[in-house]
Amino acid sequence: MHLTGSTIATIVLVLTGVAFAVPVLSRGFRRRGRGVRYERSFLIQRAPQFTSLIDIALIVVSFVACNRLLCAGTPTLLLSAASLLAEPLAETLSWLGVAILLSGLVFMVGGWYSLGESFTTDAEILDKHCIRTNGLLKYVMHPAYSGIIQSLFGASLAALSPLALLFTVLAVAPLWLKRAKYEERLMIETFGQSYMDYAATVKWRRLIPPVIPIGV
Repeated sequence: MHLTGSTIATIVLVLTGVAFAVPVLSRGFRRRGRGVRYERSFLIQRAPQFTSLIDIALIVVSFVACNRLLCAGTPTLLLSAASLLAEPLAETLSWLGVAILLSGLVFMVGGWYSLGESFTTDAEILDKHCIRTNGLLKYVMHPAYSGIIQSLFGASLAALSPLALLFTVLAVAPLWLKRAKYEERLMIETFGQSYMDYAATVKWRRLIPPVIPIGV
């Protein structure tokens, strides 16, 4: 079995990200569902999480296809376009995906840590919730959601998977963006002008920092 360099780099990055994420995620899970204001909607709470898990499974299979580990005769075009691309182009795109994945992991895990005691894995307002403006929250309103989307997009590109890329852009990203907008309404209802002032400092950029000219 021979794995590409970008595949090995992806595995190393993901394992490193998991190691940093476990402590803060475990605290977030323990806080889940204890909010004084909690949204019961499946579309807000679970749909983004479930679609992300589906995307992860799709990306894993795509890496298997990219490294030609599937049984002979298995259709792999949608899973990975590696066999269709010239090797230099495929390698360049794959390593670009690794770079985006790295950025995504920093935003995702860093965003969770930036939220501190206000971090929970669900959309809710906790007791003694406060507006956090430290860490990556200085640059974007929802760094963790930005990081999730970046990570899945980067990993999909690293696997050269058209299907995973489309699923990330058309299913995962819109659902996390919808949840982000819901949380903003919740924060405005709870904290009013204070939260709007914070949002103005980052130019209401939910996922992409203002230093990048175009973005949401």
